[in-house]
Amino acid sequence: MAINASEFLRKGVGKTPARVYLVHGKDEGQKRAVLQRLRDELVADEFDRAHLDLQEANLSAVLAEAMSIPAFSSRRVVMVRGVQHLKSVEVDTLSEAIPRLLESTCLVLYTHAESEEEERKGSAVPAKLLNVVEKYGTVIECKPLTASGFEGWLQARLQEADKRMTREAVERFTFLTAASTLVAESELQKLILYVGERTAIEREDVEAVVSRTVEAQVFKLVDAIAVRDVAAAMRLLQDVLSAGGRAEAVVPRLMVLIARHLRLLWQMRLQIEQGESASQWFPSDPNLAQLLSRQPFLKRSLSEQAQRLSLREIRIAFDRLHQADRVLKGIDEGDSDPRRIIERLVIDLCGMK
Repeated sequence: MAINASEFLRKGVGKTPARVYLVHGKDEGQKRAVLQRLRDELVADEFDRAHLDLQEANLSAVLAEAMSIPAFSSRRVVMVRGVQHLKSVEVDTLSEAIPRLLESTCLVLYTHAESEEEERKGSAVPAKLLNVVEKYGTVIECKPLTASGFEGWLQARLQEADKRMTREAVERFTFLTAASTLVAESELQKLILYVGERTAIEREDVEAVVSRTVEAQVFKLVDAIAVRDVAAAMRLLQDVLSAGGRAEAVVPRLMVLIARHLRLLWQMRLQIEQGESASQWFPSDPNLAQLLSRQPFLKRSLSEQAQRLSLREIRIAFDRLHQADRVLKGIDEGDSDPRRIIERLVIDLCGMK
C-alpha cells in the first residue's frame, strides 16, 4: 500500500510491521522523521540492524544482509539508502527478491535527496520497484507540503510540546523557514527552548530566535533593490555573505536565488497586467501559482515588489544578472572576485532605470 508521511507519522508501524518499506519524496524533513520513526519502532537491538548506501555498496551486499537471520532479537532491520541509483537489471533483481524475504527481515529502502528533475518526473524511484513494494509492503511518500499541510505539521509539533503560536508568529515562522520541514524542525526546537515555560509563542519570539533562510534574506534584498535603497541592499548583502561562509560557495547560490526571485516577480507582474490567464505562461519551476498555494501570505509582498518594477526593468535585471554570471564563470573578461561581482551587481540593479 502507499501512504503519505503525515499519515505514517500519526499511526507508526502498527502491531504488524510490513516486510518492506520504501520511503521517497522531495521533503527531506519528513523523510528524516519517517526514517527515525521506523528505526525507533523496528530496531530492537543495534546488532540486528544493517545500514548500507547503494553509492558505496553493491546490491549483492544488500541482499546478503537481507537474507541473514537476526542474532539477538526477533527481527533483522536492513536500511538501504539511494535506491534511485539502481540500474535496471538491479531493479529486476531486487524486485524478484522482495517476495522471498525472510519473515524475520524488515527491509527499509529510501532515496538520497531528490533533485528537481526527479520531482518533475513524478518519482525518483523506478516504477517496477514502487509496484512491488506496494504489493508486498508499504510505500511512504514524503512530498512537499501545501500551506495547510505545513501548518498541520507545525501544529502537531506544537501540540506535542504543549505550545501554541499566534497567527502572526505562524506566518513569520513559515516565511523564515521557507515552509521546509527540514529547516523548521531544528528552528522549532530552538524556539521551544527560548520560550521556556511560556505556552504562547509570539511573533517577537520568532524574530528573536529563528534563523533566516537564504531565501528569506534574498526576499528582503530584492525588496531593497526594488525601492532603489542601495544602503539597505548592501547591508543585507553583507549579512548574507558573512553568514554563509566562503564567498566562492555563497555567491553562485545567491545569484541563482536572485534569478529565481526575479522569475517570480516577472510572473506576478504578468498576472497584474493580464490577470489570471497569465498563468499559462508560467514555468514549472519556480511556478508562482504553486508557491502561493503553499505560502498564500506571500502574495501581498510579491505583489508590492512587482508593482515597483516594470516588465522592462525585470528584463534589464535578468540581462545584468546574466552578464555578472558570465564574468563569475570566466566566460567574459573582468574582475572575477565573487564578492566584488555580487556587490557590483547589487549596486547596478539598484540603479536600474
